[in-house]
Amino acid sequence: MRLVILIVGLLFFLPLASACYNPMDSLAVEVYLNKPELSYDLTSLKHAKNVLMEDERMVYRSHYDNRVAVILKEQDGVLRVRIQIPAKSFNLTYAHASFVTPLLISQEEVEKAKKLGWDVNNLTFRKGHLLVQISTGRGNECRSDFDCATGGCSGEVCTTRDKAGEIVTPCIYAEWYDCLRLTQCGCVNGFCTWEPNEEFEKCLKEHNMDPSKVIKVPSAEIWIADYNKERPSEEDLAEIKKLLDVFGVSCALRDLTFKTEVTNSPVGVIDPYSFDFKQALRVELEWLRDVGIIKIESEDISAILESAEMGKAGYNSHIGWYEKEGKYSWIAYDESDNPLLLRCVGQPFELKLPEGEVELSQTISTPQVSQGVCGPGILVVLMLVSLMRRKRL
Repeated sequence: MRLVILIVGLLFFLPLASACYNPMDSLAVEVYLNKPELSYDLTSLKHAKNVLMEDERMVYRSHYDNRVAVILKEQDGVLRVRIQIPAKSFNLTYAHASFVTPLLISQEEVEKAKKLGWDVNNLTFRKGHLLVQISTGRGNECRSDFDCATGGCSGEVCTTRDKAGEIVTPCIYAEWYDCLRLTQCGCVNGFCTWEPNEEFEKCLKEHNMDPSKVIKVPSAEIWIADYNKERPSEEDLAEIKKLLDVFGVSCALRDLTFKTEVTNSPVGVIDPYSFDFKQALRVELEWLRDVGIIKIESEDISAILESAEMGKAGYNSHIGWYEKEGKYSWIAYDESDNPLLLRCVGQPFELKLPEGEVELSQTISTPQVSQGVCGPGILVVLMLVSLMRRKRL
């Protein structure tokens, strides 16, 4: 009985194995054209020049950058379009360092980081080949602002609602209390604290009050990586410092020691951090539409491009027509409602490109009417004509 269960389990898993996360996904962007109104016909590509057919995939050179591949694949009646940077090696070198510091990040600070050119996703900051990830600590004092209240003689203490009535402080008014009008007591990262903002913290400093003594600041780990580098250049360190200045923790950079690591991750033939995946996908979708291979509206292409970025590829993270909060739109699969995410990791694959750019066949693939009859065939035609005339007579 156990053997039967094991075999059934393996059979259930095997079809999913090919859908595991692949390291090559980090060098790609991919869309599943699974919206019901869309259609496609690959006939012209199947007869085209400079299109490779391998493992049920069609591979040709990108119209945006001929060093890059376009991979088309059909599965379950859905066409997948993937922009893929080939790998030149599978040994990625990068420098990294980390430190822990008390830190609270406001939305104002996040917006400042964006103005400096950093792409922000939650608390992950990317700029070119630089990556800064911030993991903030979280308390368990509160879940919402309702769980917090003020205490003390002048209401200068922000604490949990159940403790607020027990707080006793000297009834001596301090000038920095005036700064409390610039904020409110609330729940921030699981802590009851005065909510941080630029004006509030500036006011505290003007009154010679250290903000960290008024605002509860949890510890955060800041992890920094510089990819394709054994150590950060002076220019890279300057960019990192500007970002950390925004959060007021750049002083830690002076004492950091970067380590060098080598992983089995693929290294692209071109720099993926400077490659415009969005524009590459736009060019390819529009070309496929213009030559009649896919039928898709411009509005759909624009919506797809809103989610297009490096790494949005593979089973977990590809872009598709999915439901989120009861509404369908073009989003990454892992952002949809209740995605079935896979945790396995596949092997990176080598990618061969055809010699030249794709050339569609000028001939029509549908059956054509013959333009004339010659040779032995003309005798058959004459015999048929003779028989038809006899029947009429």
